[in-house]
Amino acid sequence: MTSMPLTSHFPRSTTIPARSLVSRLCASRTAQFLVILALAVAFRFPAYGEWNYAIDDQYYALVGHRLLDGDLLYVDIWDRKGPALYLTFSLIGLISRSAIAYQLVATLVAAMGGYGVNRIARRLAPAQWALLSGVVYIALLNRFEGDNAEAGVFFNTWLIAAAALIVSRLDRLSRGHIDRAVVAAFACAGIAIAYKQSTAIEGACFGLFVIVMLLRGGCKPLSVLWKAAPLALAGALPMLLTGLFYFARGHFPEMWTALVESNLARGYADPGIRFKGQLVMIGMLGIPLVFGGIGLHRFVTEARTCGEPQRREVLAFVCLWLAAALFGLATFPNIYVHYAQSTLAPFAILCAGYFIHRRSPWLGIAALVGVSLALSGTFHLKDRWQARSAAREMVDYILEQTPRRDIFVWGNPNFLYAVVGTRPPSVLAFAPHMYEGREWTGIDEVAALRQVLAGRPSTVISQFPIQAAPLNMTNVRQVERYVRACKRQRKFTIYDHNGPQVQTVFSGCGR
Repeated sequence: MTSMPLTSHFPRSTTIPARSLVSRLCASRTAQFLVILALAVAFRFPAYGEWNYAIDDQYYALVGHRLLDGDLLYVDIWDRKGPALYLTFSLIGLISRSAIAYQLVATLVAAMGGYGVNRIARRLAPAQWALLSGVVYIALLNRFEGDNAEAGVFFNTWLIAAAALIVSRLDRLSRGHIDRAVVAAFACAGIAIAYKQSTAIEGACFGLFVIVMLLRGGCKPLSVLWKAAPLALAGALPMLLTGLFYFARGHFPEMWTALVESNLARGYADPGIRFKGQLVMIGMLGIPLVFGGIGLHRFVTEARTCGEPQRREVLAFVCLWLAAALFGLATFPNIYVHYAQSTLAPFAILCAGYFIHRRSPWLGIAALVGVSLALSGTFHLKDRWQARSAAREMVDYILEQTPRRDIFVWGNPNFLYAVVGTRPPSVLAFAPHMYEGREWTGIDEVAALRQVLAGRPSTVISQFPIQAAPLNMTNVRQVERYVRACKRQRKFTIYDHNGPQVQTVFSGCGR
């Protein structure tokens, strides 16, 4: 179904400069995508080539490389996210193992997500403001730590694809029919779940929406169940195939522990810390909340008068999507900035409602785009200027001091294993899994670290103080005792998205 002609519902006084250029953009979907892609590159390029820019992203890349070298996920190298994330980095690694390779792919995927936001918003707003929604989305990604290759960059795009397919079939759903596009939508949602399990919340809400639409379309409950079955199967298929793969390999328990038990058993932050974290998150979401709220009000007002039920259904769907994302954010055991990424697409779509009734869009652009970029790590340009040379200096020193390349990273720059060209000394290659006090991996973290240190690594790269609370003090003391016997130590300042971080390289250890 093509986008509905909506411009008659909005004031003709809404203008932006260079009307002829805007008209050409509005007429070409290819041009719209290219604009979003160009802006995604502009928003992200200062960090291109920095392997240490983001803590999580570099670990995904490390795991992806280890899979290419024969390791089995959850068995030889451990994390709790879904397999699709690491397979993505493995596929990128087949082309290039450099940081810029996965950064460029993530930029393309983010732009695809922005384009999807644009297409959904077009069902509610004129083309120029829908395009702005796509731009707002990629700018908000920068603000919420999605400016590199965070998991949310990837799973959001699959969820956006699912949402776009569903809203494109509202006419059929309202008559009680499903087709291949609806099945494909839930396949996309299933792929998103295979990146991060918590997206099952959004997937379930998408399913609830479709069921309600079918019931309203006159389907009997039994017929709805029959029609919903292939949708549920499409959504579950990626994880079902993962389970069958590990069962056939005899490693289903390890997969289950990583994907299910570790997420349920992981400790929550103390109530006071969690409450403060939620307040900080609300403050960070303040700008999209305000502009999205204004947009929602405008859309609701228009929906009451326009006489187009499908616009009301699109709006209801986007609101349900946002509610699911906010619910998921509120129920996470701990509060991290990047957890808000799942809310950004529906927020950006609602922001289109703000733009359609404003003679000038510049206030919204300044707040939603300008502030997001100014507060993102990407545009801490002094840090970005120094980051590559600082990391190179540290790596050169490590290679000089460690001819056998037997290093142990006790801190954040875990991609050092790949840069140096060595295998991590433990299945728990991500040091926070060993030193965070609330961590639960199903593996004895104390015994795992004891085994690493028994191997007498020649060089230990450590960040003091460790940025976590509470700490696993038993493991912290193990490392502190070990590095006391090291012959040399040298401090280096390297840079990530949070700014300068001091790393101490202990060398001449254990021999």
